[in-house]
Order: sequence, then C-alpha cells, then structure tokens
Amino acid sequence: MNRLGQIVIIIILLILNVPWLSDMIGLKEPHPLHGESTKLDMPDLSAKSFWTGDLQHGIDEYFRTNFLLRGLAIRTRNEIDYSIFSEYHAKSVIAGQEGYLFEENYILAALGLDSISTDSIIDRVSKVSQLSDVTGVPVLVVLAPGKGSYFKEFIPLSYLEEEGSVENRMFKIWSQESENMLNVLDLHSHFSTKPNVFPKNGIHWSEWVQVEAINLISDALVEILPDSLMPARMIIDSTYTSVDMEGTDEDIERGLNLWRDLEDFEAKYYVTHWEELPMEYRPRVLLVGDSYTWGPVNKGLLRHGYKSSEFWFYNAAVHGPSIEEKGASPQTIHGFTSRDEFEDVIAQFDAVVLLSTDANLSRFPFNFPPNHFNEQQ
Repeated sequence: MNRLGQIVIIIILLILNVPWLSDMIGLKEPHPLHGESTKLDMPDLSAKSFWTGDLQHGIDEYFRTNFLLRGLAIRTRNEIDYSIFSEYHAKSVIAGQEGYLFEENYILAALGLDSISTDSIIDRVSKVSQLSDVTGVPVLVVLAPGKGSYFKEFIPLSYLEEEGSVENRMFKIWSQESENMLNVLDLHSHFSTKPNVFPKNGIHWSEWVQVEAINLISDALVEILPDSLMPARMIIDSTYTSVDMEGTDEDIERGLNLWRDLEDFEAKYYVTHWEELPMEYRPRVLLVGDSYTWGPVNKGLLRHGYKSSEFWFYNAAVHGPSIEEKGASPQTIHGFTSRDEFEDVIAQFDAVVLLSTDANLSRFPFNFPPNHFNEQQ
C-alpha cells in the first residue's frame, strides 16, 4: 500500500474514533444544539445486552450522537434549508408574515381551531370548584396571553383562510365558565393592548411581562387569602432596553439551531429584587400550569414570593425548592393513592394557582384533579 493510502486510512480511523477520543482528552462540543442532545453515555457491557442486540444498538447511537462535529453539521444543514427553501427542522414552528415565528398550537388557539365542547370545559371547572369547596383551599385561574392571539395580523394567510375558525373561542369559554365558579385573573385581556408583550422570535411572554404577571398574581391572591397571609412582590428598580435578547425572548430562534442571528426588535427589561417579607406571612401555594409558569418560577417565585411551595408542571412533574426528586410525579412525591389522600395533600396549601396560555386551554387544567380519582367516587 502506498503512503497516500496509509494516510487516508489513518484519517478515516481518527474520524471514526473522534467520539471516544474527545471524551478521553476532555474536548467539548464546539457547537452545542438547543433542544437536541449531542451527548450520550457509553452503554453498559453485559452478556444480556450483547445477546439481545441492545449493546450494538447503543454503541451505534453513542457514536452517532457523540460525534464531535455533529452540532456543526446539523446547524449547517438547518441554515442551508432555511436560507434556500425556508424550511425549519424544529417541530411545529411556523413562519408568519414579516418573519414572525409561531408554534402551530398558538395559531390554532387564536383562530378557535383547537376547540373542545363547552360541556367539557364546564365539567372541568366544576371538578376544580368541588375540590376547592371540599378542601377549603381557594383556587385562582390565571389565563395567560398567547402569541397567536396577540400577533394575529402576522399569522400566515393560509391559516387565516381556513374555514370554521372562531376567534379565541376557548379563551372566551374558559373565562366565562371559570368566572362563574372560581376566581379568575384574566392576563390575556390585561396585556392585549400593551406593546411588546411577545418577542418576534420567541413563543413565551416577554421577560418584562413575566415580572408584571408575578405581581398581578400576587395581588389577586391577596384578595382570596386570609388577611394574615401575603405573597412577596418583585420590586422594579429600573428599566432598560436591549437588542440582545435575554431569558426566553428568542427561544424559538434558539431551537432552530441556525448559524445566523435572526433580526430582533428592541426589548424592554427590568432590574428587580424581591420584597423582604417574613416567611410566616407568606402563603404556601401550589402552581399547576404549562411552560408559561416556568418564567415566574425561574425568577424565584416559589422560594422568595411564597413559602414551601410547589410547581406541578402540566400536573405531571413536581418542582420546588424543597423537592429532592425534581420532575417526579405528584403521586410519587406525595404518595396519595385515593381521592381522600389527594385532597389531604391539597389541603396543606393555602391556595392553588392554575395557569395556562390559550394554546393549552384544550387540555387545561391538565387532569387536575385526577380523573381516575373522580371515577372512584
């Protein structure tokens, strides 16, 4: 074999062994991806895994995923497809008019194309109301705004032309039916006339809106809590603007994993600190909500606004300052196996906050209280 052939073989072997060599010498992924793993552990070696083929499959997945330049390759593919074909590789992302980015369920919500029956909503509200009556714990329903409803003029024309659309139908029904039996904070309407509630390239409410939402929720809780309890507020020290997006203000763009930085509009941000309020005055609150709840939670709401509080993400994964097994189910964390035991858990809170953007109202309040307990009654 000539020398050139030997060099080619060495180069090929080096490329094939990049994943484990990079692990051994501690090289880091130069272009990490958002929302997609580029790092897997080497599968465990055992006779059983070898015999079943799991080991071989695991090794193949390990090399495929841990390839050092995988992020670079995926970003390059995404950039080419976006630039030439206007094609995205992020799930459910829709490009609206003038480059505004949406996720499809927010568009469907804005046009009323995700609707369920009014009777189903009434039944869900009734079950939450009954739980509140039995436990003595007040419930606050928070209806958050949605990007599709807020920026309806930028929704793609193909969606606007669909038949059967009824503007914001789910929001209107939820607002009306909840108002009759529960306490409602309508942030959807509150922010509808305010500017820059949503960023151009993000799907969640803007960072400054999250701060104001925290205080609006606290004010609403004061109205339904005993006089001895009061949530702490976020104090706004100053305001500034920036074209460099912070927090979740370009979360869709990051998920696209492009090389370019898409154009953003100037955004408003607050410099804040938490009000100092003695722990004994703060309520213990249970938050049950969708991803819009993460903004207030990540700003310290459970730790600094309330006390010993919890966030049940989609009523499926528990998070909180005192939760050790974060992400475990409420049933795993609290051990309830019956309706009575579930009610005992809820009764330990001073208030329950149910929060959802309009895009998730067809699933809201995420099987809270659990239906299988209702069926046992």
